[in-house]
Amino acid sequence: MKKYAFKTSESCSARRASSLKTLAAILVLAMLLGLFGCGPSSGEGSTVVIDSGTESAVTAAPFVPTEVPTEAPTEAPTEIPTEAPTPEPTPAPTQAVNPAGTGKKVYLTFDDGPSKNTPAVLDILARYNIKATFFTIGRMIERNPKTAKRIYDEGHLLACHTQTHDLKIIYKSPEAFLNDVNQWRETVKNAVGADVGAYYYRFPGGSPSAGGKSGRGKYVEAMNKAGYLGFDWNLAFNDAWLQGNTEHLPVIDYLWASYEETYSWYKNKQPLIFIIHDTLDESVELLPRAIEDLIAKGYEFCLVSELTDDYLM
Repeated sequence: MKKYAFKTSESCSARRASSLKTLAAILVLAMLLGLFGCGPSSGEGSTVVIDSGTESAVTAAPFVPTEVPTEAPTEAPTEIPTEAPTPEPTPAPTQAVNPAGTGKKVYLTFDDGPSKNTPAVLDILARYNIKATFFTIGRMIERNPKTAKRIYDEGHLLACHTQTHDLKIIYKSPEAFLNDVNQWRETVKNAVGADVGAYYYRFPGGSPSAGGKSGRGKYVEAMNKAGYLGFDWNLAFNDAWLQGNTEHLPVIDYLWASYEETYSWYKNKQPLIFIIHDTLDESVELLPRAIEDLIAKGYEFCLVSELTDDYLM
């Protein structure tokens, strides 16, 4: 009996171990099927029933993707830098320049340069195909020799406004004035490479500054003997006399009002000599408007070198 009992006990243990291994295998298989969605589904998980008389609930975890999707870039693309604006070119003439047959002439003159604004003036004149007279100061030519040469090279008239423009020096005597003019002549020769002469000049401050209308004669006589002609003006922006703006108008408005007023005084005068100081920005800004206005009035633009007599106020 003991031997049988021993055999029976060993046999039952073996069978029990085999059954446990089978059950474990079934459980593992059920878990795998639930994990990959192959078993019955009831939302969050699934229940696996084991056909051994025992029900075992095994809940499979929901599938969670392991890769995080790539997010859209958060950094804005680099903007292309904005280029600096280029200066607008002077508009083309709206009317014919130098209309033929009117007989009306205007002499466009610029004083006290060459200055920082003179290249812009030259650009405007080139656009309109107009020649002008530049009454230049020697010390300004020394500062801007390339601009002086450009004036000369582009066919404009380089005329004299003395070397120093210092009234205390030049109006000591006619000899002092002529000496200052000769210094200007040497300065121009160094800048331009040619002796353009000082045959056309303008008194700094206007001819009355040379001793007044009664006393200027000796200066004019000395210059005439040396072969030079002097020119004042009768058409102006009054851009060298801003203190005349007693109504406190904007500078542009004051300059234009001065131009219209002086034109009304001298519109029937020959020669009509227009003085502009290109050292003032507003004068350069108004230049195309004045040119257009004179073109519309039928004027031809000329150089003072065609005149044969002094014109003094």
